[in-house]
Amino acid sequence: MTKKTTNESRRSGWKRRAWLVLGIVTFVGSFQQVYLKWLYPVFGYYGYEHSHPKMGYLLLAWGLSIGPAWWMPIKLTRPSQLIYWVLYLSVFIPSMFVPLYVGLQDAPDVASLMLTLFAGLAITGLSYFLPLLTFHPPPVSLRAYRRVFCCVAAGLVLWVLVIFRGNFRIVSFADVYDLRSGADDIMEGSSVHYAVMWLSAVIGPFLMAWGIVRKRIFGFLAGVLVQGFVYSATGAKSVIVSIIVVPALALVLRDRGASFGLKLSWICALLTLALYLGRSFGGSESLFFWLFSLVFMRTFGNSGLTTAWYHDFFLRYPTTYYSHIKGVSWFVIYPYTNPLGIEVGSFYSGDPTLDANAHFWATDGLAAWGLGGILIISVLCALVFWVLDSTARGHDLRLTALTVSFAALNLANISLFTSLLSGGLGLLMIFLYFAPGITQNLPMPG
Repeated sequence: MTKKTTNESRRSGWKRRAWLVLGIVTFVGSFQQVYLKWLYPVFGYYGYEHSHPKMGYLLLAWGLSIGPAWWMPIKLTRPSQLIYWVLYLSVFIPSMFVPLYVGLQDAPDVASLMLTLFAGLAITGLSYFLPLLTFHPPPVSLRAYRRVFCCVAAGLVLWVLVIFRGNFRIVSFADVYDLRSGADDIMEGSSVHYAVMWLSAVIGPFLMAWGIVRKRIFGFLAGVLVQGFVYSATGAKSVIVSIIVVPALALVLRDRGASFGLKLSWICALLTLALYLGRSFGGSESLFFWLFSLVFMRTFGNSGLTTAWYHDFFLRYPTTYYSHIKGVSWFVIYPYTNPLGIEVGSFYSGDPTLDANAHFWATDGLAAWGLGGILIISVLCALVFWVLDSTARGHDLRLTALTVSFAALNLANISLFTSLLSGGLGLLMIFLYFAPGITQNLPMPG
């Protein structure tokens, strides 16, 4: 490579990085305005407040939010980097602003939280400096692998059919909470939630991803049917949303992830800006209002709010020292009566049934060991990413990235340990570990 070519490559790299930073700046500005002009006024009853933080702390929030844009991967080279981006956009950035505006703790305490989360995000990204492990799984034929996969999928479907018999309904999102309440009653005292999560987080996304990448329409439709089946039983909106998210991410990955970070940052920025500018269209029952609520309140705002709640709650009350995890609770006494989400949600809402499920930095960090817990769980998350990427080594990146998309949504809303077991991330790694060459060097879709 000549000196001229090297200089041109460097200029191109800096230009791409500058566009990425500009995209994040646009997203951060749009999110802040959404919070002040829509999220706080409309959903103030839910816990969103405006405590008028000082400008110095807001500038700190801006600086910490934009800072990671200088190291976030532009090119997708490992599937876990998709999860890393989702955590950055949907958890980290909202957690820089919402706790400040809510004001449950004094601004200096919130600043400590913000700085610790910044360190946690950086620690999580350190996994990409580790060389991937080289596994030597026992040889498995394509036919045997497909048979095992189909048997697992069929077994999980049968399990759900037996438990939910006669209780399947396709309902609108407006009626989804009645369906979800009934599903919770059915699953209580049963382990069928494993089947539900493994189907929606592993089997469905894998089939949709395989169908898209291999251009197998029936494979994609099989994945859609799995997601629809789970939705009809549980009313989980994220399952239906995944039917849109997976193909959308496939379009972003058409260049084999070469500009993934750049595209994703600008998609989020422009979507946020467009929805903000059109926030006055339609009433509270309109499709536009529902989309606005799903994107801003549920996906972004809720992450920041639960960060504020968990931070405040576990400054007041005992941390769990990971006793909220099955297995650890055999040796460490869990200090509460209800699960974490119920304890925190009921405390701040007054509703004894509100489950404030939250991302792993809250549940496995703040709840477990306070601010120090954020750093501990970030190290563990980095190791999980390392193992996940190692099991995916040698497989087609587009397929593995699409397959972990639901795991990304999970990790932004639940414990890391829950995501590994009942969330299906561990099962997914097993599938990737034993997968034969069906996922290697696949043709480009479209």
